[in-house]
Amino acid sequence: MLQAIASSSLINGISKTFESRRFTRAENCQGLPEDNMDSIFHLKNIQCSKLFSADKAFMNHTLNQIKQTSWTMLSNDYYINLTTDCTRFKQSRGYVTCKLTQEEEDFPIAYSLIIYKDVEMMERLLRAIYRPQNYYCIHVDKKSDQNFFIAVSAIAECFENVFIAPERLAVHWGTFSVLEPELVCMQQLWRFRKWKYFINLTGQEFPLRTNWELVQILKSYRGANDLEGTIKRRLPTDPPHNITAIKGSVHIAVNRDFVDYILHHRTAKDLLDWVKNTSIPDETFFTTLNHNPQLGIRGTYKGVPETDNDDSMIKPFLTRFKNWGEKLCAGHWVRGICILSTGDLPLLGRAKHMFANKFFLWEDPIAIGCLEEMIYNNTRDELSGVKVFNSTYYSQL
Repeated sequence: MLQAIASSSLINGISKTFESRRFTRAENCQGLPEDNMDSIFHLKNIQCSKLFSADKAFMNHTLNQIKQTSWTMLSNDYYINLTTDCTRFKQSRGYVTCKLTQEEEDFPIAYSLIIYKDVEMMERLLRAIYRPQNYYCIHVDKKSDQNFFIAVSAIAECFENVFIAPERLAVHWGTFSVLEPELVCMQQLWRFRKWKYFINLTGQEFPLRTNWELVQILKSYRGANDLEGTIKRRLPTDPPHNITAIKGSVHIAVNRDFVDYILHHRTAKDLLDWVKNTSIPDETFFTTLNHNPQLGIRGTYKGVPETDNDDSMIKPFLTRFKNWGEKLCAGHWVRGICILSTGDLPLLGRAKHMFANKFFLWEDPIAIGCLEEMIYNNTRDELSGVKVFNSTYYSQL
């Protein structure tokens, strides 16, 4: 279906970049860091707890501060230089390289990260979701800046479970090229047999849950998949094999058998050929497979194919928080979606979703910093027994 094709000149160039890299494979692992986290999260004099609790005075003060501040992002060269010593990179950037709980170790998650720009945002996303038992495939858009690709590759090279997708594709909205990198990463991740669920992300998203909470949610699904779906916007033509076409989004959280079906079943390949000739195929392929239970794919949805974030009578879609206008947007709108900001933190703190879309780090790094602090604090409290996550809501879906 897809062939892994790498540009020899590009790969050779990257290999030369890594020739002098020194790895300490037997290095002591690092648990949850205890020091200097405020500086890593860029939260000097910021009280995130007041922002999450919607303290109006402090919120207004912080929003004014954001407007008056010119933010400097960490550069490609910063990461290229820092990763010449991978041990120093992981320690200074606060990565958790020890397996924190047996339950998490026994439930690895596979991720794809489809990215185009902003190395700092990508690295902070990776750090937030990184655990040594998980697996990560990063696809860097073929149109991306070369130095960006080198920086991302340098970061990946510091981890044994983080991989650069073997084929780089030029992604264009509305075309098959949006879906294809996901399939490339699925193929690469498939060879690792231990992971239980696959979650796909882009470079402008961020988790709302700790890794342990994600494990609790996914385990409570008992093999069910979480995909958006609607029959209201179904396509006028019918796919092969008497399949009903369902529209949704490319964002998914699916079990391993679902990925197996996508990669190896004839029906999935026929459907893939069909969606290539449709508008926005990434919004059709995964969702259609999940909402046609007669195909016999494990974890598919057997109810009415409608998802809604607010209507409790309709199946919720919890893989991703996205504001398409259903709620007030404290940030601003780009092509119909809210670019989340510090003013949205009270809403994000209450959300039951796993991840949120989308953020522009260069406009408002405080929002990301506070989400990092929330995840850090929750992880610390989970390990100490102070915080217990109630997964009843998810198990009753």
